[in-house]
Amino acid sequence: MIPQSFPGRYVDEHGAEPVTWRFEPSAGRPVPGFGIHCTVRGVAVCGNDFDSLEPVDVLAAVEAGLSRDSHGALTACVLTGDLPCTVAGPTGDQPCEIRFTLDLCEGERVRTEPILRLSIDLDGQTFAVADDWFEDGLLRLATALPDGFSLRSCVTCLFSDYSPAGHSLLGIRCHRDAGARYLAVNSKADYWPVPVTEEVPETYLCREFEPRAPGTGYRS
Repeated sequence: MIPQSFPGRYVDEHGAEPVTWRFEPSAGRPVPGFGIHCTVRGVAVCGNDFDSLEPVDVLAAVEAGLSRDSHGALTACVLTGDLPCTVAGPTGDQPCEIRFTLDLCEGERVRTEPILRLSIDLDGQTFAVADDWFEDGLLRLATALPDGFSLRSCVTCLFSDYSPAGHSLLGIRCHRDAGARYLAVNSKADYWPVPVTEEVPETYLCREFEPRAPGTGYRS
């Protein structure tokens, strides 16, 4: 994937500040993936997901007042950002932003409400959903778009899917380099041997995008 940068905010009991999120390709994993990076109060943080971001310098994080959970990840905060995306409409493709708000204030306690909110401004209207996963939230948001508009991104692509073993808050598998094998999948057993090109954010878009057709691939 091509690196992406987009604006956002970090908010906790000590205050709020703007941040710049960066999606960058990451190596050293069984499947090529991506990492999330930003700097909060002068402290570099990174991770494979928005709910598992860890400070690079723990002492600096303590001095900056950044709260961490028992696994060392940021907690007791709210993260927002404007995810770059593409929407197809009556006049063709247009760049848009999907605003996400991720509430990590409950920390490791049992969740009582969805922690993720997604919204998009389109055609003079705001469309919004609440969920616990980017997968379900983005698919619901795509369905809520007005007639004549559709979300062009990895989550709505013909060659994308999720591992039967489960997945994280953000991220989807791309099978574009093994498209024919992926489209022939009829079961979980069929899916496991299919090569994965890379793992990318659901809102990402590459040149080989094709709209997803019902009944294809493992997730149909």
